[in-house]
Amino acid sequence: MASKEAGLAPLAAAVPSRVLSGAWIPERLGLPPSALSGLSAGLLEVLAVQPLDAVKTRFQLQAGSNPSVLRGLVELVREGGILRLYRGMMPEVVSTVPGRTAMYNSYGLVLRHPASEGLCRSPLGGTRELVAGLCSGVPEALVMTPLQLVKVRLQAKEYVGRYRNGWDCVLTILRQEGPRAFLIGLESTVYRNCIWNAAYFWSQSRLRKHSAPVVMPEALRTATAAFLGGAFATCFNAPFDVAKSRRQRQLLDRAAVESPQCRGTWAILARVVREEGVRALYKGFAPKVLRMALGGAVGLVTFEAAQCFLGVEG
Repeated sequence: MASKEAGLAPLAAAVPSRVLSGAWIPERLGLPPSALSGLSAGLLEVLAVQPLDAVKTRFQLQAGSNPSVLRGLVELVREGGILRLYRGMMPEVVSTVPGRTAMYNSYGLVLRHPASEGLCRSPLGGTRELVAGLCSGVPEALVMTPLQLVKVRLQAKEYVGRYRNGWDCVLTILRQEGPRAFLIGLESTVYRNCIWNAAYFWSQSRLRKHSAPVVMPEALRTATAAFLGGAFATCFNAPFDVAKSRRQRQLLDRAAVESPQCRGTWAILARVVREEGVRALYKGFAPKVLRMALGGAVGLVTFEAAQCFLGVEG
């Protein structure tokens, strides 16, 4: 065994550490490391949380009280088998992966910008992370909105059978509602993403800083802070996610355009409160908070691991 390791030592020494670290990949692909790390984070996040996302969307769209998360998962399986849990996954992947790439890339750019250094002297700790998170929500929303619309249409109970698959849904929307339909829900998505990103990046940075004296593996510290930060942030943006889902469920035809519920995010929220009560603003909160907390943990750990692999310091 020792002789085998000795024989491999010259080979390992001959391979540049840059190749082993993956630092060459961004140059070869012509992409910044933060974009590649965000892509990896988005992909693993979707794979981990898609069933919870399906339950969350269904709960937000249906009237009346919702069952437990477990009951919601069971009902989806009874409705269409295990694959029903992953209905709408393709548009979710296609939207979340570039969306998270835009989010992490924008967050990193703002965080490293010289102008953000002044925020470090703010009496409110974590101001730089909060502002960077707030800014990162806009490009993320622009990337995600069109295919989030497709996902909502595929997961809405009243549209089961209307669309054969994601591609058929895209073509049907394009044919019946026109290209501008893919911007339905953009306003609500901007509110939702900016609020969540700001609260998430601020809270997890504070949690990591104040948990420094606690002895634990760094990956576990990151995952714990990101999980709690994701749950905390969801408390603030949940109403806007309900508004987004309600808005994107609406077909862009003449009747829908003339409907009062199509006047914007705040009109939708006011209508929900008036007709269903304040608690309805947090419909689907249980699966959403689990989805965002777990997704935040998986996403941030993956992002930082990828950054390390690609040779990014700090």
